[in-house]
Amino acid sequence: MQKNSVKTHLINLLMMTLGSAVLCVGVNIFYAANELLSGGVYAFAMMGNYLYEVPIGLGLFVLNLPLLILAWFKLNHRLVFYTIWVIIFQSAFLTLTAPHLPGYTTDTLLACIFGGVLIGVGGAWVIRHHGSGGGLDIVGLIIKKRIDVSMSTITLFFNVFIIGLAAILFPVEKAMYTIVSMFISAMVFNKVVGGFNPKSSVTVITAKGHEMSSRINLVLGRGVTIMKGEGAYTHAEKDILFCIVSRFEVPQLKETVKEVDPNAFVAISTADEVMGRFIDTSVIDAALGRKKK
Repeated sequence: MQKNSVKTHLINLLMMTLGSAVLCVGVNIFYAANELLSGGVYAFAMMGNYLYEVPIGLGLFVLNLPLLILAWFKLNHRLVFYTIWVIIFQSAFLTLTAPHLPGYTTDTLLACIFGGVLIGVGGAWVIRHHGSGGGLDIVGLIIKKRIDVSMSTITLFFNVFIIGLAAILFPVEKAMYTIVSMFISAMVFNKVVGGFNPKSSVTVITAKGHEMSSRINLVLGRGVTIMKGEGAYTHAEKDILFCIVSRFEVPQLKETVKEVDPNAFVAISTADEVMGRFIDTSVIDAALGRKKK
């Protein structure tokens, strides 16, 4: 066991607890007060509350219990341990705070927006620290181990089912508002998980590899990896440059490449996550052309 493993676990648990608290506040103040539905197992717990007055926290715990037992035998134990903690905390927090948090019922659309934001932020914060919200996350991971299908496809399938069920059990307007809230929470979730300053992965194919890399390093202060390549059609030797920049540096990078080699081939894509030595650049630094120290 590494020396910092206990500290790391404690930090992860603390961050997941904070994220769970934010999520639960969004559920109690905005969703439950307006009888809106979230995605996944939360939706069924909410239906139980709206139809039969079963506390959402209790429903969440009961519905997740068999899934957690199954996950213990199928998935990584650290993930399951974290998920158990998240479910227990969220179930207790939802139940204990429900009578004391004021419900917002003035405008259902605003409830969708702000509830979606809080649930997206809270859920993403849990995921960023190696946990999960249980429910569909567990089902999706188990299905994915057996069938080659993406988690997004599995989630979409279940959420379409939830929306259809909501349209049957509740007024159609509630199902429509649920679509809005799901869309907002998903957007916020993806933004928080991916980061608010996404990186760009840049590949440049040029005959002036060393000159280009020196110029990029001088202007942007970014490291560059040079590889050798050969054109499949012309068989001409080319240098393939690879580097990671912040999205604010992309315009400056493109300008630099054009100055050195107007005929260079450039491919730019979003890098969802970067590990290793990478220094973030603020919007102001990038705009002013300040180099990293």
